Amino acid sequence: MQYSRRILTKNELYLASADQFNDPFDATIPFKYKEEQLTPDNIFLKLWKTGKEMFPDISDAELMEKCYEQQNSGRFENGTYWKENYEQFKEDNNKTFGILSLTSKKDNLLMWSHYTNSHRGFCVGFDKFILWELIGGSLGRILYQSNFPSVGLFDNNVGTLTTLLTTKSLEWEYEDEYRFTKVGAARQIFKFPDEAVLEVILGYKMPDNEKDEIIQLTKGKFANAKIFESKMSLEKFKLDMIPIL
Repeated sequence: MQYSRRILTKNELYLASADQFNDPFDATIPFKYKEEQLTPDNIFLKLWKTGKEMFPDISDAELMEKCYEQQNSGRFENGTYWKENYEQFKEDNNKTFGILSLTSKKDNLLMWSHYTNSHRGFCVGFDKFILWELIGGSLGRILYQSNFPSVGLFDNNVGTLTTLLTTKSLEWEYEDEYRFTKVGAARQIFKFPDEAVLEVILGYKMPDNEKDEIIQLTKGKFANAKIFESKMSLEKFKLDMIPIL
């Protein structure tokens, strides 16, 4: 709760690294190429293009020899090429990408149960355009599916990494997550202006003294913000958002 309050008291948003998430698969999907694209000709062409970038000073004859050696090693057919580098790949991602997870569903029962101390906390609604200007990077909806995505052998690296960072298991689909990802921002804090806060919603189990504290804080700092209190519906399995101010 103390860290949540810093959103309102200090105007801080924290971009986490993937290893801080509760889903062990989050942003740790292996970097695997589509198997149907791993033909001998494609593998050689990929190695040639990569080699030209990595070894600009060697002769074409030397590079060709290296490419043929790697092509015939079998490491692409048996997956060695990604298995050997997987742990380093995860470590690099954790050090590199800052991630801010948001949702579009402010009345989602499971979200309130899992992420607000079982309805004892609060939810903050932001102006997405202000956050976009502040954070930058990329913003997109999480893709939920049953299997790991594979990447095209000649895909753009930025697009490839974005796909791996924004794909999760179908079991998390209830979150309806939208995610900011930013290179070089792992575990960094971004300060946002007061006008970025549009809503503050109090959990229905939040103690009254804490509700009063958040209400007074919001009224005093965030002129654009509406304040709501979540209540259990007496007719359906849902939360009603009751306006306070």
